[in-house]
Amino acid sequence: MLALTACLGRTDSSSPIIAITEPKSGTTRSAVDLRIRGYAMDDAGVASIRVDGADLLQDALYASERGKQLVQFAFTKPNLTDGELTLVLEVTDVNGRTTTETYLLTLDATPPAVELTRVEGAGGGRVRVEGVASDNIRLSSIRVNGVPIAFTPGREFAFSVLVDAVENGEVVVEDSAGNRTSRALP
Repeated sequence: MLALTACLGRTDSSSPIIAITEPKSGTTRSAVDLRIRGYAMDDAGVASIRVDGADLLQDALYASERGKQLVQFAFTKPNLTDGELTLVLEVTDVNGRTTTETYLLTLDATPPAVELTRVEGAGGGRVRVEGVASDNIRLSSIRVNGVPIAFTPGREFAFSVLVDAVENGEVVVEDSAGNRTSRALP
């Protein structure tokens, strides 16, 4: 009977898991007091969550979370500038097993630019719009009078499109962080 009882004891069957839930993509435009949210999970219980060596569970706010199987957390990184941010996240469970993840985030508070080089009527209620859209990190969408332009995301794209002429026509350019610039058509 003693051997059977020992077999039924719970063991630490997996390494801890850590996940970042916000910002959702690899690029964000929030550079002022950036708030990063996520969770750590382990079947035996979470003993520590370290961000670049500093244990979040040492903070009084998280003190009661130590040993729980699921710990949700958030922290800020103040005074950041455009560019890449690399954080080393480490979660250790109550049995000493550690998982390490490197979290990369591109910070982009700079909106894209759009230069219109040619806008002319093309007859039949249509207009030809030519220009160049650019961004310091990466363009993600270009719309002319609401019509999306297909292109491979990159830092710059020259476009020439024929679209319906509309009242208050505009070119709207968005980058991968969600920064947006619009330019009214003359």
